[in-house]
Amino acid sequence: MIKDPRHIALNVLLFWHNSSHTLDKSLESYSDAISLLSKQDRNLCNALIFGVLRQRGAIDWTLRAFSNIVPEKIDIKPLYVLRIALFQLLYMDRIPAFAVVNSSVDIAKKLLDKKTAGFINAVLRNAADNFSTVSLPDKKKDASKFISIRYSLPLWLSKKWVHVFGFEKTALLCQQINTIPKITLRTNTLKIDRQSLAQKLSLIVKTVQLTEFATQGIRFTSPSIPIHEFESFNNGFFQIQDEAAQMVTQFLAPRPGEKILDACAGFGGKTGHIAQLMENKGVVVAVDIESKKLDCLQSDSKRLGIDIIQTKPLDLLKTSIKAFDFYFDRVLLDAPCTGLGVLRRNPDTKWKRSKNDITRLAGKQKKMLTAAANLVKPGGLLVYAVCSCEKEENEDVIQPFLEKRKDFSIDKDFQSDTYSVLMTCDGFLKTYPNANNMDGFFAARLKRKSKP
Repeated sequence: MIKDPRHIALNVLLFWHNSSHTLDKSLESYSDAISLLSKQDRNLCNALIFGVLRQRGAIDWTLRAFSNIVPEKIDIKPLYVLRIALFQLLYMDRIPAFAVVNSSVDIAKKLLDKKTAGFINAVLRNAADNFSTVSLPDKKKDASKFISIRYSLPLWLSKKWVHVFGFEKTALLCQQINTIPKITLRTNTLKIDRQSLAQKLSLIVKTVQLTEFATQGIRFTSPSIPIHEFESFNNGFFQIQDEAAQMVTQFLAPRPGEKILDACAGFGGKTGHIAQLMENKGVVVAVDIESKKLDCLQSDSKRLGIDIIQTKPLDLLKTSIKAFDFYFDRVLLDAPCTGLGVLRRNPDTKWKRSKNDITRLAGKQKKMLTAAANLVKPGGLLVYAVCSCEKEENEDVIQPFLEKRKDFSIDKDFQSDTYSVLMTCDGFLKTYPNANNMDGFFAARLKRKSKP
């Protein structure tokens, strides 16, 4: 088995590039190889994978300056060998340039023909000596292109964000997106309180902080062992979950004894939080189209000590109230979306999304919202949420729904000092990486009218 972190990083990136899999799934496919690396090499491997995807735009801009073949015309294998090497030259100053060049050429000789290895050698030696001479586009002449290259954002998205947010806010947003986020978890208060968990974690992690808005969140860095080996993890004391995602469930505000539907449960981060806030009393039904995800959800529920969750592998768009024995007090629709609000943690997403995806997914979200609304009891609540800050997936989904469904309205009775700075004047919950140091989320809390 390969034990070179650069070679493994190359394999992961090639697997991701040539498939429809997410980066998480691609990493999972190479988890055995990565686990055999020393801690130092494992950290390097992950840094290269995430770094190349975070900084791909800037890397390719640099590559253009030193290659007589544009990136779009270079075969995928040598292209990623070059990207990994250029990331090290541009962003990892602890690794000597000669070591970067030599190790990259060695990999090229093993995987590619002699001519291609020679091409890689020439490009990297030229870049190593001269990369500081590469200049960025003029931001006064073309602000979108400057953002796109400086912060490695696809040009279509750079143009969109500059138009919506303006240059300064887009730059700040991109800066935050390209930083490595701290690990955030949610305390399982069914087993432990947040302060006690923070004290336990402080023995094996660094920079422990309590989250500002989520009442059960903890952030930290530099775990000394993998998280799944934490004693507190195996004891079910927490789930990994970003603060913004925790805020969505708090926004739903489930109560003990209620009947609640998680309509797109996935692996169940929010499902577990719902049951936790219900004090493990009542009924939570978790629905997802992928039964394997629900199997993982059930397994995690046991770890957390939760026994009120029922799972149903269903397609929400093909589901009616007949699939259930009752209407629900509250329904959470964490809808499939572009994921453009979670680029800090999933930098691969920006390279596989397009403008058409926003339109396509918004259409699906509208249909799912209507389907979920039909499962809410009179007087009940529906929370629509997406990990995206795009208007097309946010307000433009809610407004036509409210115009069509007069039995629903924004729940203006919801009051919380915690949410005051995160709420818009229209009553929507919005979070941004640059403003709130958490993922970008949108949520709307809708109340169904009681029967007359």
